[in-house]
Amino acid sequence: MPSDLFCLKPPPLSRAKVCVENEVDSSKDGFMTTDGYGVSSSASRAEFVPAPWHLTGRGYVFVYRFSQDFVRQSGMLRTHLQPHFRGGFGTLMLVDYSSGECGPYHELLFIPGRIQYQGRKLHSISRIFVSSISSVINGRRNWGIPKDQAEFQVVHEADGSEVWRVRFRGIEIFRARVKKGLIPFPVHSALSPHTLMQSWEDHVYVTELSARGWGRTARIMEIMGDGQYFPDLGQQSPLLGVAIENFRMTFHEASVEPDAG
Repeated sequence: MPSDLFCLKPPPLSRAKVCVENEVDSSKDGFMTTDGYGVSSSASRAEFVPAPWHLTGRGYVFVYRFSQDFVRQSGMLRTHLQPHFRGGFGTLMLVDYSSGECGPYHELLFIPGRIQYQGRKLHSISRIFVSSISSVINGRRNWGIPKDQAEFQVVHEADGSEVWRVRFRGIEIFRARVKKGLIPFPVHSALSPHTLMQSWEDHVYVTELSARGWGRTARIMEIMGDGQYFPDLGQQSPLLGVAIENFRMTFHEASVEPDAG
């Protein structure tokens, strides 16, 4: 058990506390637009922040096993990757990064499962939203992660639950109420994908991740995805849920190769 981990206990909440982060002009923040980054030309000139990134924060990880049919119809996996899908565990993550090379930001991501690549079965993010334009630009540049920027609202309820809402292009695309348990335990990279494979702009990025922190069991009390911009998981049941606190995560430099298709 790592000796340098400690548990961060949130203060008691006597009333709902709301955190909101805004998106950029949604008319210029599309997915795969002609500038190569899917954002406005002014935003695409954001300062380059190279890997590695060392991030701290908290979040929720929910582990699923999705059917082939669900992934094909609703998993938002890019068409050319679908023949290489090999199942395995998928993941929903809600993350509140408190510090890092791009500063603090919120994140919502979906991983349908594993992709076969050069004899390895690696996880691949099919949909991801963040609250920071710098994270969008540099996530794509560094690791080929298909990030888009959205507006996040996190409400801490008096009963200890949290309500996460995400809006994109003026539409609420995701909403979930989640709640964590009481007993902390140490967690490490085994609870999150430790190698990512992303296909982006005719290249393949393979990235090693490492993470550690403290966790508590977590459950989803309600969830909604709009089905257009984010998968609807309302009929899917997670196998495991963990609220991770005071984590430290490193995104290492990616290995990049031309995408042979």
